[in-house]
Amino acid sequence: MNNHDALIEQLSRTAQPVQRTRPAWLRAAGWMLLALPCGFLASLLLPRGNADWSHPGALWAGLWILVSFCLGALAIGTAFTVSIAGSRGAHWRWLTALCVAWLLIGVIDVLDSTDPVGQLGDGQYCYTFMLVAGLPMIAIALAALRRTRSIRPAGSLATAGLGIAAMAQILLGFCHPVAGELIDLMMHLAAALTLVAITVLAGRRWIAL
Repeated sequence: MNNHDALIEQLSRTAQPVQRTRPAWLRAAGWMLLALPCGFLASLLLPRGNADWSHPGALWAGLWILVSFCLGALAIGTAFTVSIAGSRGAHWRWLTALCVAWLLIGVIDVLDSTDPVGQLGDGQYCYTFMLVAGLPMIAIALAALRRTRSIRPAGSLATAGLGIAAMAQILLGFCHPVAGELIDLMMHLAAALTLVAITVLAGRRWIAL
């Protein structure tokens, strides 16, 4: 179009007001309010047990759930933060510290157990539970991230996958034996890595700018 004034007038007529994105912490809170119930409902498809909170190792199990919540909330908030171009405030050091704390608590729980190694095949239920509970959370996270897209889709999705794994760990903690086992812990880690991989692979092209 050679007539610039006509082009400007046409663009002015078709332009729509830009809606400001809500703060990352508020988006993360809304995501958790929706994703955790959906993950819980999905987990009802599996047989459930109850954690024995009278067990001597219950303190570590409860602390594991608390750290998982902090890790999940911070990871989801960070995923929403880094999806905005030029945004700052990603708490990578805190995320790393919480990941180390999560792993350390799991190791301490294993060392404090009467059967620290466990049996071959232990943890299969935990792996399945975390995947079943995490899949609806992944769908909700992708829908939320697609609203703003991301200049760094792999980083945003990997961080969101970490948060999803932590939230699935919370749900698992309420129906999981409090005594730790090494094989069981390894299956928890395998489930977390699987959820991160699924999140990245499922949404990389979908939320990329």
